[in-house]
Amino acid sequence: MSMWNYSVWQKRILTKIISKLQKNISLLERGAEFGQLELFKNAENDTVKLHFLLTDFIKDGRNYAQFKKALNQLRSVNVEINQIVLPALKSRKAKKPEEELILTGLIERVVIKKYARDLTITMHKATAMELMKVANGLTVFAEDVMYKTDNKYTQKIYEIICQWKDIGVYVLTIARFKELLVLGNCYPHPTELIRRIIKPAQKELKQIGDVYFEFSVTKQGRIITNFNFIIKTKVSDAGVNSYHIRLKEDAIYLLRQHLGFKQPHIDQLEGILNDPENIPLFRAKITELSIKLSERRNNNHPIQNIPAWVITSIKNEFLNREK
Repeated sequence: MSMWNYSVWQKRILTKIISKLQKNISLLERGAEFGQLELFKNAENDTVKLHFLLTDFIKDGRNYAQFKKALNQLRSVNVEINQIVLPALKSRKAKKPEEELILTGLIERVVIKKYARDLTITMHKATAMELMKVANGLTVFAEDVMYKTDNKYTQKIYEIICQWKDIGVYVLTIARFKELLVLGNCYPHPTELIRRIIKPAQKELKQIGDVYFEFSVTKQGRIITNFNFIIKTKVSDAGVNSYHIRLKEDAIYLLRQHLGFKQPHIDQLEGILNDPENIPLFRAKITELSIKLSERRNNNHPIQNIPAWVITSIKNEFLNREK
């Protein structure tokens, strides 16, 4: 989803399509097969039809030209799907499953009934099945977010952080971030990338998103090496306590598993861990320190007492923030 360079309108349409398709997911989770779903029972010639009202996409008639252009562009997106055909379905003589290669468009056809104010989007059955299986982490609010912003980078960053919302932090290199947002050689300087792309998305998602983020960087000397997205979710009061307890327990697990912490070490950080607001930044700091430990090992300058070094680094981080 993120690595395609979709326009704002293309992403809105695609999100709406996926939303309609994924309403069948609950049936699949209860054991139903794809072929048992009403959507596929009525499929003709390996295609499925999705019906929408024009108002599902367009609130303002002035956007009709943009909407139609985006539909045409989505029709030109080529899709390549490898599908396994079981012997029982293909041939009784076949001894092993066979593979089919399906070459199609993301959507095959769109019919808009001008006066009825509705439309039908037709796509290959295999494409519909793949989109139903998309594990993109998007929340039920994704459609609203896609329509509230006119910034395609806000859309893309929202999709990315939704995938990591249960972890609480996402750390990635600058090169990986540019790859995900299909930025190519644009914004060669990290500070420009932060100012032009990340900060506007951060500000906008705080206002319109159910999932948003705080942002920090990891530096090696004066050089920015990593972007840290500290992900936050607007949750109900009833779920806040259990959510923070789970994040705290997960952070402690990381300390024990990867940094050699014992209970006396954890006790020294209890004051920081007990504040729910600290947990996302705490996790980002753990990741940053793990990267530094790896670099020091590779350069033959290992840390002798890792827990003590980590404790000092974390305390310095949070003491500096309090000041």
